[in-house]
Amino acid sequence: MAEQVRALYDVDPWPELRYFNSEPCPRHAPDLSVMCRKCGIRLRRHQRIGAAWMYLGLPGLLGDAVGLGKTATILALLAMCKETGELGPRNRAVIVCKSAAIHDPWANELARVVPGIRAYIADGDRQQRIAGYMGDWEVAVVTDRTFAAAHGSKVDRKGDVDLLLTFPVGMLFYDDLDPMRNPETETAIAVNRLARRCTRVHAAHATSLQKGRPEELWSFLRPVGGEQRLGTRDRVRSRYPTRSRQIVIVRDPRDKTGRSRTRKEMWTDNGLLVDPRLLREFREAVRPLVLRRTARDVDDVALPELQYCPEFVDLNPRQRARYEELRRGVLRRLTDDGTEVSRAEAMVAWTRARQVCSGLAALDKGPGADDSAKLDRAMSAITGDLADEKVVVFIAFRGNVAAMSRRLREAEVGHVLMWGAETDKRERRRRLEAFREDPATRVLVGTATIEASLNLQVAGRLWALDTIPNPARMTQLAGRCRRQGSPHPTVYFHHLLARGTLEEAFLEMLRREDAVADAVWDENESMFAAMTPRQVLRLIATA
Repeated sequence: MAEQVRALYDVDPWPELRYFNSEPCPRHAPDLSVMCRKCGIRLRRHQRIGAAWMYLGLPGLLGDAVGLGKTATILALLAMCKETGELGPRNRAVIVCKSAAIHDPWANELARVVPGIRAYIADGDRQQRIAGYMGDWEVAVVTDRTFAAAHGSKVDRKGDVDLLLTFPVGMLFYDDLDPMRNPETETAIAVNRLARRCTRVHAAHATSLQKGRPEELWSFLRPVGGEQRLGTRDRVRSRYPTRSRQIVIVRDPRDKTGRSRTRKEMWTDNGLLVDPRLLREFREAVRPLVLRRTARDVDDVALPELQYCPEFVDLNPRQRARYEELRRGVLRRLTDDGTEVSRAEAMVAWTRARQVCSGLAALDKGPGADDSAKLDRAMSAITGDLADEKVVVFIAFRGNVAAMSRRLREAEVGHVLMWGAETDKRERRRRLEAFREDPATRVLVGTATIEASLNLQVAGRLWALDTIPNPARMTQLAGRCRRQGSPHPTVYFHHLLARGTLEEAFLEMLRREDAVADAVWDENESMFAAMTPRQVLRLIATA
């Protein structure tokens, strides 16, 4: 049945759902094209198919690309279950999500789209959450940090999963949870515990299924039947090996003539499954568990055109001096005594090079620390041609976020920061609302915290001052602005790269990484992981 639904062009007729708000608010009636916090949602064709696939099929992963409305699809499923009596006080649903997503989108969308379903947002301290769980809820939304236990030198707490197991929970949704890639994390353990007693389990994740990482995808899909389809973790490791043999030439450091060399066999394992035959086999094995559509696969969504605008900038003199200093050190290391370069050593150099290219505030404090050709370029645009536009700025390093904020304050440009330095959820929500609704708040500056779950479609410009070394995550970033319902016909993605540095190779590397067959999940630093330590150093030294 699930395969038949997957092949449908539409679900017609679609039932009228009493518990799904598909009407505009009085202010905008009868036009539903103007979205607000009170207007409902008219489900698109691909969302109707997605809801039907989840309702009629086995547990599985809704893997639609960013901007295609996975949240609305899941809410439609909840409305269907409420309509049939499956969802109620005796069979409740739990949604586990990232901390950044608990209020927006989940709390907001539950209140707007399915107001007839009683929802509890598990926020506050443990005592407050315990009191909330005792209420008459049908759907509870909880973050992965409070859902799972945590044990360490600084924190030791019980997870809410133990509390939720005492309630009649029969449905589980886990949304965009990266810890699920590792079965040994507390999050994965807790999700699997609750999943074992639920009749409905569904995952949602927009990251492209494009890397050969069978073990990570096995772990992510385990609560929805991945182990039944693929076998045990040991079986996946042995059936889908990711190690490859490499022969390197090592010079004997005791031989000053440099003539004594030996061949050494090394095994590398970056987790990628590269055998085409096994790749196809793995994809076919997990296919029944995954429903994924991209913007190319649907014709019922008017996503804005994405205009990718890479731009090279020249480092300013102090940045150039720091980069050349790093380059000389790397060259000395490469021509040293032939000893191996560790991955940790390569990672330090890789990160340092990216920090210099981003801006010296990532490394220094005091006079001159704000030197950054990329900040100069972004500020020129924000205070110039884009003076009347909402703009999102992505910066990877906190020091440069602070430096950008100082520059915006001096230029009297209204802005908000979304970064790890601000952990208060209410304050983060206030800042997000200010950017969306206050015309005077023109710029949102964020780190990796803005990658997922945020709707920033009010902005038509995204400036990436740094590169996430992973094409799927760069796509996620663009998807914050390029969304269904955007008022902009075109979203411009300005990608700044430093000329004469390792960043000159980034565009080609991103294209090459993105071309890997669509099979499984990528990792956080896929470009780095795909290179040997010496290749990383050569990239820095020869740019």
